[in-house]
Amino acid sequence: MIKQLQEVSLKSLDMINKNAEGINKLAEFLHENQNQLNMLATKVLKLERALDLYETDLTKLDKKLEKYERPKN
Repeated sequence: MIKQLQEVSLKSLDMINKNAEGINKLAEFLHENQNQLNMLATKVLKLERALDLYETDLTKLDKKLEKYERPKN
């Protein structure tokens, strides 16, 4: 009876270890995924800022060029 309990306990511990390994692999995957999402978000923010600056510059240029346009009849 004691031997059977020991075997069951060892099998249970083995299953717990395998589950822990799987959870650790999942955590590593999620961590890497989060890092990639953070990098992507940073790039998107930089691109949005660059677009804002570009559009602002175009607006300023349009205003400057209005001075030189011929009057419309």
